[in-house]
Amino acid sequence: MRGATVLQSNPLVDIASLIPLPVWQAILVGGVLASVGLVYAVVRPEGRWSRRLRARLVLGLPWGTLAGIALIYAVFWVVQGGWGNSPVTYAFQATSFTYPLGVLSAAFSHGSYGHLFGNAAGALVFGWVAEYGYSHFPTGRGETAFARLRTNPYVRPFAFFACIVLAGLLTAAFSWGPIIGFSGVVFALAGFAVVVRPLLSVVALAVANIGLVSKLDSAINNPVSVAQPTPNSGGVWFADVAIQGHLFGFLLGALFAGYLLWRRGEQPDTGRVYFAALLFGLGQGLWVAYWYLGNSQYILFRTVGTVFVFLLVAFIAVAVSRVGTDAATAARRSLRSLSTVDINRQTVAALTLILLVVGMSATGVALNLRDIEGTDLPNDPVEVRDYRVGYTENTTNQQISNVVPGLDAVTDVEASGVIVASADRNIWQVAASAQRLRLRGAASVTVGGPGWRETVYVTRTGWSVVGGDATYRVRLHPPDGDARTVFRSDPVTSEVVIANRSISVRTVEERFEVVVTRGEEALGVGEFPDDGANATVADIRFERSGQQVYANYEGTRVQVASKQDPGLERFR
Repeated sequence: MRGATVLQSNPLVDIASLIPLPVWQAILVGGVLASVGLVYAVVRPEGRWSRRLRARLVLGLPWGTLAGIALIYAVFWVVQGGWGNSPVTYAFQATSFTYPLGVLSAAFSHGSYGHLFGNAAGALVFGWVAEYGYSHFPTGRGETAFARLRTNPYVRPFAFFACIVLAGLLTAAFSWGPIIGFSGVVFALAGFAVVVRPLLSVVALAVANIGLVSKLDSAINNPVSVAQPTPNSGGVWFADVAIQGHLFGFLLGALFAGYLLWRRGEQPDTGRVYFAALLFGLGQGLWVAYWYLGNSQYILFRTVGTVFVFLLVAFIAVAVSRVGTDAATAARRSLRSLSTVDINRQTVAALTLILLVVGMSATGVALNLRDIEGTDLPNDPVEVRDYRVGYTENTTNQQISNVVPGLDAVTDVEASGVIVASADRNIWQVAASAQRLRLRGAASVTVGGPGWRETVYVTRTGWSVVGGDATYRVRLHPPDGDARTVFRSDPVTSEVVIANRSISVRTVEERFEVVVTRGEEALGVGEFPDDGANATVADIRFERSGQQVYANYEGTRVQVASKQDPGLERFR
């Protein structure tokens, strides 16, 4: 079982911990095989399943998709140094055309192993369907597999892999703001799948939504765990999702699928395409339309986003509705049932989707040609080569202000927390929000590039007073120097009043002090006592017991403050 939490003794925990991991894994494999075997015995496909796969895929496997997954794993482990789940990320983000390394590597890099695994699982599920629809073998009548290079079943998987790489480069190059991850390609594969194989894509969507692959991975590597409450990270679930990149990739995949079907003379079922695309768009968050308000706050336009998805999938379904109709058939049908309006609908829908992609691309080009104006940070930041790591509160978010120049009312938003900036890499990002740092007490920021990495630690220690806020200090721990305090908050006053005296807490240099006042008059100042000790200030004795401080005056004892210091010893 993972984690360092001390658990109470319990027979179930003791028994579970005695069972070796291979035994749990054998139980899982046995259960899965028994389930599949039971269904197989009843259905008796007699090779039908494998024959269908091998009819379109070499050995029944999506080799192009598997090559793409192998690529992102290689980048994570080798290029990013992801061993220990601490990869270098900032150097491999797409931030600007002036930083080509980021544009070339962003789509194939990831922020964590969970990020990597999630995208790999999605790519496997939707890529299998997409590559099945693409087919390694020729699908036209009279075509032979080895007659031409483009119909060679041993060449076509490489062509599919090349399309995956191209999709990754395009989603990174035309991104709106810094991105990292393979999800744009996953959405491109899904967009392709819902057009060429809509029913199979619905099955793939169901597999993805229930997290089948991730659940099996979790069951294999973490067979037993103990659940307990943990502090919330304070994050917004959609804030770190590249919605524009997802939409861009989805449109690329759908348009390419329409073109492929047009070349083949195949016609998809319009209704199936519509519902498959609709289920995917709503289920995978293409409806998320939001903007920044500042300091980890966002405004989410649910209605606008939902309406957009309904219209988008309708345009996709209409655009591909006649792709398999050749000119002669269309001419004959037009005399009986087709009108000019029907043909125009398809053309208008296709042109609308193309213009949407072009517009998104043009916006991405405009944004990626701009450089962030200010990468200097206040409060004595740590410098690691071209990076600066610092802490600040209520400062202008340079990344957002760079998005729509001139619209200060929309883009002049504030940010608070640990900031990472680099002029060379066009980076200004919040690595850990002030709220997250308050909840967790510490953060680590790994910076670096190809072949090197350094980690800067950030700690926050404070005291919260009864009935009031907290006063705290933030310290930076450079990789090659002594820790230093870079931020101190304002003093705070407790609602506790003893003998007409108010009690406040403030941070001074490297210590916290208690201040006793009566009105505007300061009666005394003293340092907070250590654990188990006490200190007297203005006739009030302050007693420390663990993380709590109590005020004692003539037999009256009340709590006045508690320490915010959640396990930071490893950073000191």
